[in-house]
Amino acid sequence: MAELYRLLLVEDNPGDAELARDWIAGILDMKIDVENVVTLRNAITALSDGAFDGIILDLNLPDSTGAATLDNLVPACPNTPIVIFAGSNTALDLTALNHGAGVLEIVAKDDNPDVLLTQSVRSMLKHASAERHHDQFRSLVTVMPDAVVVTNRAGVVQFLNPAAKSLLGKSEDDFLGEIINFAVASDRPSDLDILRTGGRRSVELRVAECTWDYRPALLATMRDVTEERQLSERLRQTQKMEALGLLAGGVAHDINNLLLVVMLYADMIRSAEAPALFANEAGEIVDAVERAQALTRQLLTFSRRQPIERKVISIADIVVGIHSMLRRLMPVEIEITSLIDDDVWSTIGDTNQIEQVLMNLAVNARDAMPDGGRFTIGLENRTLAETTDGASPGDYLCLTVTDEGSGIADADRERIFEPFFTTKPRGQGTGLGLATSYAIVAQMGGHILLDTTVGAGTTFTILLPRAEKATGAETDTAMPANRLGGHETVLVVDDDQAVARAARHILEVNGYAVHAAANGAEAQNLLDKGELSVDLVLSDVVMPLVGGPELGRYVIERFPDLPVVFMTGYSDHPITRQDGESTIEGCPVLLKPFRPQALLSLVRSVLDDRGAQGRA
Repeated sequence: MAELYRLLLVEDNPGDAELARDWIAGILDMKIDVENVVTLRNAITALSDGAFDGIILDLNLPDSTGAATLDNLVPACPNTPIVIFAGSNTALDLTALNHGAGVLEIVAKDDNPDVLLTQSVRSMLKHASAERHHDQFRSLVTVMPDAVVVTNRAGVVQFLNPAAKSLLGKSEDDFLGEIINFAVASDRPSDLDILRTGGRRSVELRVAECTWDYRPALLATMRDVTEERQLSERLRQTQKMEALGLLAGGVAHDINNLLLVVMLYADMIRSAEAPALFANEAGEIVDAVERAQALTRQLLTFSRRQPIERKVISIADIVVGIHSMLRRLMPVEIEITSLIDDDVWSTIGDTNQIEQVLMNLAVNARDAMPDGGRFTIGLENRTLAETTDGASPGDYLCLTVTDEGSGIADADRERIFEPFFTTKPRGQGTGLGLATSYAIVAQMGGHILLDTTVGAGTTFTILLPRAEKATGAETDTAMPANRLGGHETVLVVDDDQAVARAARHILEVNGYAVHAAANGAEAQNLLDKGELSVDLVLSDVVMPLVGGPELGRYVIERFPDLPVVFMTGYSDHPITRQDGESTIEGCPVLLKPFRPQALLSLVRSVLDDRGAQGRA
């Protein structure tokens, strides 16, 4: 659609006004609306009522003549171009009018006025169109969310929009007239870091040539991508941690199976009627295995495959209760301070794991302050109105752990939560403390943030979701040792033959008859033949061909009176519930690694329940 232009024709001669209208109407490529007034007073009124793109002015009017007409009109339209339509009795020089910025042309009425007037009007409206587009462009740039800086070709700053002032942290007066050398880049943006009060901001910079105030210029747009880069980095870190978690969990599971075999046999030797020397050595084996299992538990926690007891817990009580343990951990040169707000909220999690997080952070703080300092644990309620550092809006319990130590170097910050990464000398750290803490907090639905300055100290901020309601917890009742044995027949199903042999040996030593199968398919085949009289199926969960869940459903359907017990090292497997049962009703889960008494107690309990149901 063609632009509509408005012209104000100030002409008191009806004939001249009609001719001017006709000539302007002949400009066919422009849509022009002409309003005619006959006095200076009417012209000023018309200008106050609406905007015009140009003025055609006769200086000799009923209420004003000559240069005085122009002098009185210009204040009412300081930025509107004017073409003077002068009669033969008006002798004027454009430069003598002293209004060169507003007056574009003087057209004499007796010197080819049709051609000259149409040329002048066309030129005037092109000027008006450029001015209009410039104003629109300036308005658009002003409201853009991206920062915009305009310089002339020499790099002198001509304009900053509000977003640029906010991004750069300075006013327009601080920059106008300053020189900034922007290079005209290709279609791809350039990366730029801006240092300002409040920290570093990352921006994408694009520079293009433009016209500003009718002169060649450079327009630089800067998009603040700080949060976007941080989110991208968090996503990259999360994906890396998940990949490492899968690796760590798989390795820990395989090691746990090996440790389980060693543990089971060592326990049997220690409990058997063996020489004291053997019993003592078996005890040493058990202690070593338990230390190794502590490491695998950390790996499983990092990979979120370690079972946790989910219940409403008071972090405030945990912080108070752990104080004496921290005092024994820290040298006397380190002052321990707790800052706990009144009426802090509770959260849902595992008390032991929260204690583990605090101890891990305390060990790091101790090692960072070899000459002493202050170690502070803070606890307060915090409500987030918007997403902050990856944490969604909502109520959180905010736990902070601060030291005055050496801080963490920038090169190490990105890797600080990776498993096996440590800045400590060889032999002085496993590299699992912070990785485990990260995993525990994530498993609770929380977030752990790092703020550190080299030479000034480190603060870990942990945001844990506020607990909505209490959850119950199951308690185990130990079975007397003299009731752990039996005479029933158990089918042990596990693809790890060492685990199967160890479990079989424990059961047989305690009076059970045992058969074994290497996977679910082999177990199904043995049961279908009907040659075995089986009282209980003890099955691993993850196996080739036919896994434990599929075997369990098969047994329930074909042999409804035959109980099934699962054993697994994966607490996050879909079949495993937090209460120690499986998602297959009536089939409990025994989590690896387990002690012989735990295996015997569960088997005996399930068989006794089956017998009670049969008698009922």
